[in-house]
Amino acid sequence: MNDHPTPNNPHADLSGTLSAAPPREILRCSFCSLGEGEVARLFEGYAGYICDECVDVCVQLLSDYDEMGLAPPKLRRPWYKKLFSHETGGLNVCSFNLHDRNNPQGDRLFPGNHAQICDKCVRACEVLKSTLVLGS
Repeated sequence: MNDHPTPNNPHADLSGTLSAAPPREILRCSFCSLGEGEVARLFEGYAGYICDECVDVCVQLLSDYDEMGLAPPKLRRPWYKKLFSHETGGLNVCSFNLHDRNNPQGDRLFPGNHAQICDKCVRACEVLKSTLVLGS
């Protein structure tokens, strides 16, 4: 008999019995820090997540600026840094889409606790959210 855990089963303890699998990490919104079970939907970017509620807040901010006849604050960066976002060192860069010359980043950036999202990606999440609601 073999009293040692089998090398094929990393969850077996020294007594040979199976232990519980390690808990799965809860995904959280990079803006409000609410977890998967606390929001209806989480949208994934390449460097963060945004929940449906934070998308609504960003959309509301954009519409409030429009109603007041004001333009939301724009990013203050030279045109060439918009094209070559890797030169910014991570500052003023959207965390949700890899923007490049063929897919430029939006002009407005909403900062979160652990990520940032541009107005173009907010609108894309809004469209996704509405299609998911209609499809349900």
